Amino acid sequence: METTERAARKSFIVIINMIAWMILITATGLGTIHFHECPVQPKLPVYMTVIGATGLLSLLLMYLRNTLDDCPLARFCTAFILMLCVFIVCWFIAGTYWIYSIYPPNSDSTRTGNHFAELVAKCLQAQEMAYCPYSGFPVGAAILTTGGAIITGCNVENASYGLTVCAERTAIQRAVAEGYRRFTAIAVTCDIKDSFVGPCGACRQVLMEFGTEWDVYLTKPDGTYKKTSLRELLPLAFTPAHLQKI
Repeated sequence: METTERAARKSFIVIINMIAWMILITATGLGTIHFHECPVQPKLPVYMTVIGATGLLSLLLMYLRNTLDDCPLARFCTAFILMLCVFIVCWFIAGTYWIYSIYPPNSDSTRTGNHFAELVAKCLQAQEMAYCPYSGFPVGAAILTTGGAIITGCNVENASYGLTVCAERTAIQRAVAEGYRRFTAIAVTCDIKDSFVGPCGACRQVLMEFGTEWDVYLTKPDGTYKKTSLRELLPLAFTPAHLQKI
């Protein structure tokens, strides 16, 4: 009976070890592969890589410790394992808090839902298509419809400067041409890295034509963003509702 219990306990430990190895290797691999390819939040792969690598190192040291007798090297391994475990716990808590602060509940999930990551990614992709030979200032925009579709736009400049069309208006015009009239969010980005930049006044007014309850994500080139609203960007706005009061 004791042998059976010991064998079952050993099998359980082996399974737990296999699961731990699989999770840690996956975290390290995904973090390494996407180290420079995470437009939504480029620091996330770093977070995953550190968690995976330190976890794998801890497991290796545990195996090494089990093969050693009570000696200085064994005690060093034990102390180092404890240090790594404390680091992993602290890193996990700090990382969880960091992710929570970037993606707080009840902010993006209620209106933007699971489309948020794609919205920001497509906004950054749209910027690459900008036609701006005169200003050299590419802008990208991505609009989320109430049905979950994402329509992108980029700024298109003209030699007659007044005919230039902003990225936000390009996206709106494309969306309207495709039959969409109701929207929930827009993400905009440009090349400025040290501050969050919003749409120009004209674009804010154009967005207001299609509703006042927009979520607006001002996105930096590295994928970090600041969430605001169209009401905040254009207070006391003139809307189609005013024309109904005439």
